[in-house]
This record gives sequence, structure tokens and C-alpha cells, in this order.
Amino acid sequence: MKRIHVIGIAVLALLAISSYSVYTTFGSGTLVLKMRDPPSGWGPATAVYITFNDVLIHRADAGNESGWFSTGASAVNLSLTEIVNVSRVIGQSSLQAGLYNIVRFNITQAIATVNGVNHTCTVESGSLNVPITGGGIRINAGQTAYLIIDVDPKITGREGSFKLVPAAKATPA
Repeated sequence: MKRIHVIGIAVLALLAISSYSVYTTFGSGTLVLKMRDPPSGWGPATAVYITFNDVLIHRADAGNESGWFSTGASAVNLSLTEIVNVSRVIGQSSLQAGLYNIVRFNITQAIATVNGVNHTCTVESGSLNVPITGGGIRINAGQTAYLIIDVDPKITGREGSFKLVPAAKATPA
């Protein structure tokens, strides 16, 4: 009789361990994306507004062009002045548990205020692939992870032909 109890307990323990392993491997967690602008200069601009479309995140164990997942984060005329040294939530997404290593997004429009006048800027290579520092961000099942995207664009050119040169860094928080 004792042997049946021991076998039953062993089977239950094995099932519990297997269930936990499946949950942590295939479960999902939440990624919260924040954006901020470091206090470096924008060139001649006193304010910069950017519009970007869907932020994608890449799963580390996938191929180069596969493994991209939408986070649903986007913004229209996001004022970089409002996020200097302060992060702002730009999106939240449920993702499969795992390690993610790159963030991709497109800056589709930029407006710079120079001498009190707003100018539409040409966006040079608006597509940004930003490696996540520290080897990536781990999403754990049932937990929330935070990723901060530091945008650091530069405004170049002169009146009538301003350009935004995009740059960014992504860091787990």
C-alpha cells in the first residue's frame, strides 16, 4: 500500500514539474514599452515631434527576418520635449515567454521647432533596428517586463531643408 502512495506522489510531482515547465516555456508575459529622450542636443531645434508606426520586437531564437512580433505601440507627433529625462509608456503587449533581442520601428514624420517656427523634416533612414542592451530582455510567463527606448535624434540642415537623423538605444528596466 505504501508503494502505491509513493508512486502516486512521484507521478503528481512529475506532473507538477512538467506543467510548470510548459507554463514558463510557452506561457505569456507582458512587455511594457517606455520611451524617453536623453538630454543631449537636437542641433538647432528647441523642440522635436516624431510620428512612428508599429514597434516590433524580435525573438532571439528566431531567424533574422522571422520572429518579429508586433507590440502595437505607435505615436503621432510625440513631443520629445515632454520625455527628456522622463520615460513615458508608449505601449503594452502580451508576448510568449522567451528572450527578445531587437526592437524595430519606423519614424514616418518629424517636425522640428527652429527659431519658433515648426518645420517638417526629411527623415533619413527612418527604419531603426535597435539591439537591446545586456543581451536582450527576458519575458517570463505571468510577469511584466519593462523596456525603455531612448531616442536620440539629431536635426541637421537649414531652413527649408531640415533633416532628422534618427538614433536610439533600448535597455531593459
